[in-house]
Amino acid sequence: MTQLLPLALLTIPEVAKLLHVSGDTVRRQIREGDLPAVRIGVTPAGRPRYRVPSQAVQSRLGEYSPHGEPVAADPLEALRAAFAELSPTEREHLLTEAIAWAKAQRPEVSLEGRAPEPSADDLRARFAKRRQRFEQ
Repeated sequence: MTQLLPLALLTIPEVAKLLHVSGDTVRRQIREGDLPAVRIGVTPAGRPRYRVPSQAVQSRLGEYSPHGEPVAADPLEALRAAFAELSPTEREHLLTEAIAWAKAQRPEVSLEGRAPEPSADDLRARFAKRRQRFEQ
């Protein structure tokens, strides 16, 4: 028996954003059969409502590359191939910059002004009162 896997479906605005085109362009591509889609009904205005399989968008994005080169189907494989072309010094520099960037993206957590953690005795007392109310 064949097991069906859930299909990730995207809305027209999501597809338009990913492909860097307008929603009307996406609808036209669907109408012309250039982009596969599932019709799920109509809007209150009578316009067809579509969902596009994410795999179709991924394959569409994979067809094009900024340098006109074929793109690997697996993004991780493409990253490995690009990383392999770097010298050891360039790799280390790139990794250092990536780590610094990631650290800068992390929100800073401040513990100032925060109430201290309750002690075990405080917790027992608090839950004992609740337990008494629950048992009554």
